[in-house]
Amino acid sequence: MMLRLLKRSFLLLLAAGLAITAIDAAGAADARGVKDEVIVPLQSGGEVGLSTRGPSAFRVRLVVASDGVVRGPIESPMVSPDEGDAAFKESPDADGMGITASFGSVKVTRDDKLMLFDAAGKTLTESAALSTGITSMKLTSAEGNLYGRGASPDDAFSLTSRSVEPQVCNRATYAPYYYSTDGYGALGVVDKTNAQKIPLKYSSDGKQVTWDFTGAGAFELYFMPAASLAKGTEAYYSLIGAPRVPPKYAFGFMASRWGWQSKGYIEETMDKFRQDKFPIDGFIVDFEWFTNESDYTYQPHGTSYYKDFGFNSATFPAPKHQLARYAKKDFRMGGIRKPRLGNTHLLNMARSKGWILPGGEPAGSWPPDLAGAYAKDRCLDFSNKEVRNWYSKHLAHFVEDGVDFWWNDEGETDFFTFHFWNVAQIDALRSKSKKRRFYSLNRAWTPGMARLGATVWTGDINPTWEDLGATPGMMLNWVLAGAPYVACDIGGFTGDTNSALLTRWMQVGTFMPTMRVHSTFTAKPHWPWLWGKAAASAMRAALELRYRLVPYHYSLAHALFRQRKAWIRPLAMEFPDDVDSSHIATEWMDGDILVAPVMREDSRKQIYLPPGVWYPLAASDACRQAGRQSIQGPQHIDAEAKFEELPAFVRAGTVLPLAPVVQSTEELPGGPLEVQIYAGADGYFDFVEDDGETTSYEAGHTRTIHFRWQDSARRLTWQLEGYVLAPTKHAFTHVKATVIDNSGDHQSETWPIGIVGSIDLERTIHMI
Repeated sequence: MMLRLLKRSFLLLLAAGLAITAIDAAGAADARGVKDEVIVPLQSGGEVGLSTRGPSAFRVRLVVASDGVVRGPIESPMVSPDEGDAAFKESPDADGMGITASFGSVKVTRDDKLMLFDAAGKTLTESAALSTGITSMKLTSAEGNLYGRGASPDDAFSLTSRSVEPQVCNRATYAPYYYSTDGYGALGVVDKTNAQKIPLKYSSDGKQVTWDFTGAGAFELYFMPAASLAKGTEAYYSLIGAPRVPPKYAFGFMASRWGWQSKGYIEETMDKFRQDKFPIDGFIVDFEWFTNESDYTYQPHGTSYYKDFGFNSATFPAPKHQLARYAKKDFRMGGIRKPRLGNTHLLNMARSKGWILPGGEPAGSWPPDLAGAYAKDRCLDFSNKEVRNWYSKHLAHFVEDGVDFWWNDEGETDFFTFHFWNVAQIDALRSKSKKRRFYSLNRAWTPGMARLGATVWTGDINPTWEDLGATPGMMLNWVLAGAPYVACDIGGFTGDTNSALLTRWMQVGTFMPTMRVHSTFTAKPHWPWLWGKAAASAMRAALELRYRLVPYHYSLAHALFRQRKAWIRPLAMEFPDDVDSSHIATEWMDGDILVAPVMREDSRKQIYLPPGVWYPLAASDACRQAGRQSIQGPQHIDAEAKFEELPAFVRAGTVLPLAPVVQSTEELPGGPLEVQIYAGADGYFDFVEDDGETTSYEAGHTRTIHFRWQDSARRLTWQLEGYVLAPTKHAFTHVKATVIDNSGDHQSETWPIGIVGSIDLERTIHMI
């Protein structure tokens, strides 16, 4: 077998680097192509390229594509690791040629099969013989379960799959990725899109996984050897790019609706939230912030009076002044955007330059209705850099006017529309601010968008108990597929909800990465005070708990960025050896908190606690309705829940940092940090703070307090590391400890944090 090692020329690398920079403004500073690649000839005359990508992935490239053409590497928007490519060495043997890295090896055998091994040399999978012109790759499987496909309402209650066709749609996103319990993850990449899909899919019969790339030109497969779902997910996020930490206000609560009627209505709503003490950080406005009508009935020529980049005088007669005043009241504003034009003059200009995509936005919900598509011949092609440049220049004034973030809707016009659209929005922000964090909320997504600062929501869901019940599964499947920050339309979007459904949905949202209500213009808004005293009280309790958890959630977001540790994850990831945990999609781990919300109309709580000692979460009375005693797992609980009850549990040894109840994140710290400790085992937590607004954290400008609990000594110690002044005025300066055990809650006095410190709970406690 012959071997040649290709060294890509400087000019080729430079060209690839410029292309990546244009595609991904928020990605790595030094875009990396295939620098060193082992090219292995096949007996059929084709070639396979082997290299590494990022710190933990192999890149397998079919150099001769299915159409017989020699192709260069695919620079996919999905792939942009922050770290350099892992070192590898050539590893020829009697059976073939391959490469070996610290995390495993991959080789092509003499009979043209591809083999993947872990670091110990165990075979993870093996392909059928490769050849020139193939349109599929078949990989062996030992009944491996496949996680990480994404989800729609059809399969939200299942965490594994047998067949996936990657696409973006309202209420659904499927990714060309899986983690197999055979011991590896795989991401497929092609060089074409087909409207909201790509010509790539995979399927499994338990014995064989088949990647079908019929209709594609080039095809590449990234392999990530990993012994567990947790490690596989970390490797995957390292490959597609570290998820950026959203600004701190995004960890609070946001109120959204279609139908903000006027400036007066906006301000009355803000005042009511504050007067009735419903904590909130932001409001999100639909069409009515920039236009006085929707464009759904517009023909391809649009209308002459439509303003794509303006303000509606009914809601924002003095936008810059208004938004500055709202910011002083601690309200951030997000505005909806559509990836299309409605103004006739702008449409004519865009068409003359070839900037308009064919077709339109698929109508309706899941599955997509292509025949009923709307906004035909008006949707911008954001994959074109000229389009992005033009769009960002027109969008930039909104940054100066005071719009804080974007709510991106109806971008399922091409598989990568949402990605490139966000890149254009980043360019607009960077033209006005070099350091401010970018933040957006998107209806669909593709892997890698989280590294831009883009978050997602689950689309236009219905106000039904069925859609509430599917929400955790949608979130978990999307997290595993590459979207770690998931929101939903709390209460349901498409029609009227009711007080019980809205309350239960708010309780679910408390433990989601993003908490946001939303409703259509014909429905009663999902403001808590509109739904009766009992519902308002229960929703206030959920919001207060949400804000107590901000320091905890914000630290988990930093762990996700730094270490790729999944913040929201299924029980199957946390308890891989527990069979009963493997299929559960109605509970989830929020860091160390097991969330088991009530999602049934009859208020039955159906809870499974895996092996271990568990305590009801003591951060809110809503979580302690069932009592204060520890529970030995595994255990199933099936009982009636109180209306205000929000079941959540933590294991012995959990260390949990909590804020006082505040009305917005701007009020933090608001008092001493409470560190709750659940007795029975040693524990730790790394509490991270920064300025909450800029990208300085990416350069390490953070302050970390390492809390450690020694259970036998009943002592909490801490040590501060990093930039002491990084959190600015929002830094916590004092701490108190609360130990929870079966005898009650034991709280210490309040102490200054300092650089190092400790609290001896045997000597400084009092019962509460």
